[in-house]
Amino acid sequence: MQKHNRQVKRTIFRYTLSTALVCALVLLFRLVVHVNVTTVALSLLVLVLLVATRWRLAHAVYLSLLCTILYNFFFLPPVGTLTIADPQNWITLSVFLGTSVLVSQLSEGERRQREISEQRRREVERLYEFSQRLLLHEDLKGLARATPSIAATVFNLRAVALYVREQDAAYYSDPESDLLPVVELKQIAQSGESGIRKTKDGYVIPLMLGMQCGGALAMMEGGYSEGMYEAIGGLVAIALERAAALERSSHMEATREGERLRSALLDSVTHELRTPLTAIRAAATSLIGHPALSEAERNEMYAVVDEESLRLDRLIGEAVEMAQLDSAGLQVRPQLHDVRELIEIVLQEQHARLRGRILEMHIPAGLPVVPMDYELVRRVLRHLIENAIKYSPAKTPLEITAETVKERLLVHIADHGMGIEPSEQPFIFDKFFRGSNQRDRVDGSGMGLAIAKAILTAHGGGIEVRSEPGKGAVFTFWLPLSPVA
Repeated sequence: MQKHNRQVKRTIFRYTLSTALVCALVLLFRLVVHVNVTTVALSLLVLVLLVATRWRLAHAVYLSLLCTILYNFFFLPPVGTLTIADPQNWITLSVFLGTSVLVSQLSEGERRQREISEQRRREVERLYEFSQRLLLHEDLKGLARATPSIAATVFNLRAVALYVREQDAAYYSDPESDLLPVVELKQIAQSGESGIRKTKDGYVIPLMLGMQCGGALAMMEGGYSEGMYEAIGGLVAIALERAAALERSSHMEATREGERLRSALLDSVTHELRTPLTAIRAAATSLIGHPALSEAERNEMYAVVDEESLRLDRLIGEAVEMAQLDSAGLQVRPQLHDVRELIEIVLQEQHARLRGRILEMHIPAGLPVVPMDYELVRRVLRHLIENAIKYSPAKTPLEITAETVKERLLVHIADHGMGIEPSEQPFIFDKFFRGSNQRDRVDGSGMGLAIAKAILTAHGGGIEVRSEPGKGAVFTFWLPLSPVA
């Protein structure tokens, strides 16, 4: 109602203003500036043209008729009457009126084309925005749930409904709207017929992509052309097919990754677990088959069994740990801990293996306590220190450094071993990956660094490596000083 009142007031104002302008022009030529009738006619024609370019045809036609009457009354003899004495003036007056109306019509047509072009531009912008927002969703269920609300927001529609055949489910931008029930949307999608359909309150578009119908989209009337609604339906159909294709691709990739991991695990089991089992069996066979072995020899066999059993236990533990990380994810329970104390505890656990090595620690006093899961970060330190010991000569030093940089705690563990080839560094944190120069020289499963990366990622941190062949490697991991939200 208020909009209608504003429109009426605007129309009255425009008629009043145009009348005042032409009257002012007539008074100017009658009382102030005395010109010939040709100049008057051209001046009035310019005024009609200005009104026609700014306002609608009705205003321009009204002003043309008004100018014709005033031109005849005040400027064509006999002046002061509507009578035309000279027949040539009839031609002049007719040409003036015809020119005014023609110019008004041409201007109105141009204005309408401009409005149509502007409307098309706005529609294209909205379609682009709609497509960009659809691309933000890559899972089919999330896309289907969000699409009605996105369409209603972008195109200013009161209600939008979407039915997806692959999920056999319908989604509404307004659950309280009775736009179309699920049964009708399902029937339209299953009919396989293309083409937009007009309903009582809006339109329904089958989401056709090729010969397949992926669902149905219903929209309330929003003042757009049918082509616009078809374009919206086409974008939705493409987005749904894209999301479904991405899900299928993800499932295939996950299957391939599972096969690769199973192959790697079998290779690791064959290569790594068989070695300690062979050593244990050989020692046990020697003990059983040679009961007269000396005490020293028997103790040596016992030591082999003990050492290889520990190695076997560690390999199985890492495999179980990696499987747990893959299947259920990590449950991080952070509490404030001092990293210096944690490093010292891990070094104490590795005391026997560190015997004979120079250990250089650079941990400044006053480091802040860090929110971390104590047991998980202890595993990270254990894996990194064990790797530094295994992949460097026995008498070379190990360096451990801690510092805080930009709201993060950084811990560096450096060795002086053979280092890592540049081509292998991008894969060093992959599961079961082992360097080509080391896999036959040093025992291991290739799971330790993958476990460390998963733990640190769950904490909101990370890990990286810097290495030059022949100069050792520096592993750096970091943890945020503030808890991850």
